[in-house]
Amino acid sequence: MKKEIEIKPIEKRAHWYERRTKFIKERDRIKENCIIFLGDSITEGYNLNKFFPNYPTVNRGISADHIDGVIDRLDISLGDAENAKLLILTGINDIGAGRSENAVKYLYKELTDAVLKRKKYEVYLQSILPTSLAYKNCPPEMIININTYIEELARENNQSFINLYPLFLKDNTKYINDKYTTDGMHLNEEGYKIWTEHLNKTVFNK
Repeated sequence: MKKEIEIKPIEKRAHWYERRTKFIKERDRIKENCIIFLGDSITEGYNLNKFFPNYPTVNRGISADHIDGVIDRLDISLGDAENAKLLILTGINDIGAGRSENAVKYLYKELTDAVLKRKKYEVYLQSILPTSLAYKNCPPEMIININTYIEELARENNQSFINLYPLFLKDNTKYINDKYTTDGMHLNEEGYKIWTEHLNKTVFNK
């Protein structure tokens, strides 16, 4: 994945700029030992105050964002703290937009390299979640392959890999369980409960 790949940019929506402006105003919320959730709509929809009331969490998710969009706002999203936990979940929108597997892997490595250059945070790379059969532009095999690559990156970078993917699968399929999703991609309350329970075990040792 060292060879440079030409990436066709994807236009950012107005919501991206609105959220970015919000993050700039809230930059001092990122203090020592806080927990930053970085990603797209699945992260933005995570009610962190509800699910993690006893932790200093910061939500840096933006609906419809892509990996390069996450990179573009990285300094603002990471803030100025010296010590923090950083949980990253991104990539499904890049797959859905028709980017090749190699392009998504290339961008993900660019993201992790950028994080390593900026901060010595405790980083957790989370696997991309499955989608429903209705999302034909998000083939399960590609999600699985990219998740394998994310796990390899985590190992190479001495970062942690959080494998959420199997938690959301419908039995004997490669698709998301209907009881955890609102539309075949985004999580409902039950889905966020599953995610929270797993993070409590793997990240917060509860």
